[in-house]
Amino acid sequence: MTENIGSGFRNADSELFSKLVRCLDFMNELPFFKAYKSHSWQTLKIEPEQVVLDVACGTGSDLIHLASHYPATNFIGVDKSENFLAIAKARAASLPNIQFLPGDGQRLPLGDGAVDAARIDRSLQHMETPAAVLKDIARVTKIGGRIVACEPDWETFVLFNGEFDDSGKIAGLFRRSIRNPFIGRELASLMNECGVEHLRSQVHAFWTNKLEDANVIFDLRKVKDQCAAADMITREDTDNWWALSEQASRKGTFFAGLNIVETSGVVA
Repeated sequence: MTENIGSGFRNADSELFSKLVRCLDFMNELPFFKAYKSHSWQTLKIEPEQVVLDVACGTGSDLIHLASHYPATNFIGVDKSENFLAIAKARAASLPNIQFLPGDGQRLPLGDGAVDAARIDRSLQHMETPAAVLKDIARVTKIGGRIVACEPDWETFVLFNGEFDDSGKIAGLFRRSIRNPFIGRELASLMNECGVEHLRSQVHAFWTNKLEDANVIFDLRKVKDQCAAADMITREDTDNWWALSEQASRKGTFFAGLNIVETSGVVA
């Protein structure tokens, strides 16, 4: 089966790279994503003179926002994608308080206790060993430092256009393209195993009634074609599902929803 956005983030430097960048840039402009990200930043309790780490920083959009608002704080972004880092460095060229480093999440290029706070956002879902990544994030964070992780719980992913069966199959195929679909609910347990205490979780519920938006975020046109290719749904039925979704979107009755879990704690 060809890749969709769900599996494409495992190797961002692939033929899907431009599509992944478009997806990230699009989401960063949506009010929901701005709101939950802002809440997670507040949870970090950023202060002047601190060093704050963003693991799997992607195109650097979060760090650029933070560095602009906290000019006396130093920010480090780490990502294994050379192409993402190239974009991040170009976009952050005017900000002296950001540093971008190449690196793998489970082998961060930093010493023990090197940062005051750390975050990871919607990236553990794609990683082969999320527990090892969280363990290394805890390693590089000072005792008493805060860690914040935000991840989807893909069992909450639903699609609806007035029809249940095919909507469920299409949502299910996308869910299976995610390496760690239940990472959102696992965050607190995994962080606890890494020595993170005073854990708190909050659920942020995303939804849209616009098929166009859902297609950018969830790659629905590709996924419905993959369902037909896998003989899960006939080609005629997937085309009908898309037409019905377009009609529902025009009427405001289309629905796509997903919960994102934000979990925070303090390194003991």
